[in-house]
Amino acid sequence: MLDENIWMLLSEPEKFAELQASLDNIIKIEKGQHELSNTKEQGGLPAIKKELRDKIYKIIELENAT
Repeated sequence: MLDENIWMLLSEPEKFAELQASLDNIIKIEKGQHELSNTKEQGGLPAIKKELRDKIYKIIELENAT
């Protein structure tokens, strides 16, 4: 999960890159293009997707709090 103290230390470009990476990974999962797609480990993709969504929600929460 996203640590609030670490998040606040990031620069704006780093924050944007972190958010973009999470969104990109969700899109890859949706399109079946994630690195775990079509492997034995693809069963873990729903959990990864949930973690990514939770991270995005936390980012939004932290950014709205500042």
